[in-house]
Amino acid sequence: MPLPSLRKRVARTLLLSAVVWGVLITAAVWWVIGHEIDELMDHRLRESAEMFQHILAIAPDDGRDERVPQEHAEYEDYLVWQLVDRDSGAVLRRSHKAPAVALRTEAAAGFADTADGQWRLVTLDFDSAPRRFLLVAQSEWERREARTEALLYTLGSALMMSLLAYLLANARLHRELRPLIELSAAVQRYDPLLPGTAPNTSSRAELEPIEQAVRDLGQRLALRIVSERAFTAHAAHALRTPLAGMDAQLAIALKEAPADLQPRLRRIREAATRLSRVMQALLTMFRSGIEPARQAVTLAEVLAPLPFDPLRLEVVEDAPLHADPDLMSAVLMNLLDNALRHHARCVRLGVTAAAGWNRLWVQDDGEGCPSERLQGLRDALDRQDYGPGSPLRGLGLILADLVVRAHHGRLELRDVDEGFRIELSWPIVG
Repeated sequence: MPLPSLRKRVARTLLLSAVVWGVLITAAVWWVIGHEIDELMDHRLRESAEMFQHILAIAPDDGRDERVPQEHAEYEDYLVWQLVDRDSGAVLRRSHKAPAVALRTEAAAGFADTADGQWRLVTLDFDSAPRRFLLVAQSEWERREARTEALLYTLGSALMMSLLAYLLANARLHRELRPLIELSAAVQRYDPLLPGTAPNTSSRAELEPIEQAVRDLGQRLALRIVSERAFTAHAAHALRTPLAGMDAQLAIALKEAPADLQPRLRRIREAATRLSRVMQALLTMFRSGIEPARQAVTLAEVLAPLPFDPLRLEVVEDAPLHADPDLMSAVLMNLLDNALRHHARCVRLGVTAAAGWNRLWVQDDGEGCPSERLQGLRDALDRQDYGPGSPLRGLGLILADLVVRAHHGRLELRDVDEGFRIELSWPIVG
């Protein structure tokens, strides 16, 4: 799975913060403005009632107005008034869209709501006509519409401002993360053996310690590589001399030995020559990091010089093996030794080549490995835990893992009913 992106995580956090901030601002504004809108509309209702009271007080009407109020289509019934008889509860006069039935039959102090919740009303008395009172009502629908519009406008404005702030912050974040991306690219190009490739692109104070740490680590790594290359040269020379002496002594012994000993001495000389090549290949690869010398060989050719008595080998599949034969020989020699130490009698081997990959598998009929220990071996191989305390003991699996990694491949331990099975897979190059 891909690793989480720092930029994406921060961008998502900014976006979520912008949305939450916008909603919280809207909720707070709605709570405050909703209260203020109610107060403003109540003030408007009272002012309208006082205005109607003043007009009706100037032109009093002692009897019921029998005329039907004139209809005006463009007028909406958000605000209506009624002149109500206090004794009978009848509507004496009303606005053209006011209900014919009194919304309230008795006066009340302050503001009140109708029983059906459709109107918010206020009542006023007449000093000159105490038998009647003025009722002015405002539609509750209009009040809800006003609150809803205030909420929507506030929410829209808050979200737009939050989105703008998010876009600006995201652009700023992208700009500020650019030096980190440049540093990552510079570290990828860095070769400790080439001082000129050391990262030196920091434009932020926070990245300067990281660059310095990478440069210091590269210097220490370069010194270690130089020291190990020097050791490799000395080790190769020190080992080559006795092996060359052994080869010379074996050549002389072949000439002087009786005919019945010569085949055995010849096999010993071939094994010594093979050991010299394996030693040189291992030192070169693990100390200098040079790519394996790949060749197209058969499994039989790799196994031919190996001593595997008393094991019985069965080559089941023998496709071309595109690998370093000396390194694979060292791997198989150690794996066969492991099988022998775990009381195996027969080892089956095979090589396949398909879809651009080589696969070498080795399975013995030894005592096998418990599932818990097998999982521990897998975990140790994944971590490349080769040190003290690791479940990996001996050279066999460690050498096989190192060699297959040098071939850019992988090692897998398979579950089998009997014995132990190991598979090495790597891409075919060239």
